[in-house]
Amino acid sequence: MNNSLEFILSLFDCISKLKSIRRTGWVESSVRDPESIADHSFGVVFLAAVLADLRGLDVAEVVRMAILHDLPEAVTGDLTPREKQTKIKEVEKIEEEAIRRLFKDAPREVYEKYVSAWRKFSENSTPEARLVKLVDKLEMGLQACKYMEERLDSRLIEIYDSAKNYLEEDRELLEVLKRMLKR
Repeated sequence: MNNSLEFILSLFDCISKLKSIRRTGWVESSVRDPESIADHSFGVVFLAAVLADLRGLDVAEVVRMAILHDLPEAVTGDLTPREKQTKIKEVEKIEEEAIRRLFKDAPREVYEKYVSAWRKFSENSTPEARLVKLVDKLEMGLQACKYMEERLDSRLIEIYDSAKNYLEEDRELLEVLKRMLKR
């Protein structure tokens, strides 16, 4: 039980870091008081869980992937897509190692479940992983719309367009994003 307590505390340490790291894209776009990685992750988890239910996917697996999707950023920081592209193999290795390290003190079955979910997510190898990747971009695009609405700042359209381009493969999510912009 002592290992379980330490495991829970190490998880909390990690998620606490995510609460204080501001999303780099918003900072670089001069958004005052931008959301944290944890704020973004909550939105992704919530939207992905509901969409998984609506689409008949494995909700538990989707939630696992969604809560893990930005967890390595407690180690790497919030890298921009450009930064990730230049060091893609190095970043992938660091991210997987961060997940393995974070769950090393978990009971074996928990460790395997979360590392497996991470691997499927990072490889984009299941419908659940694809949904979480799409929702990650959807949430970013929706947040861009919110910031544009609140600040009347059209510079954020570049982030919106990035999300829109990514969502081209899912017409339903693309329509959600477009409707948000029209509001």
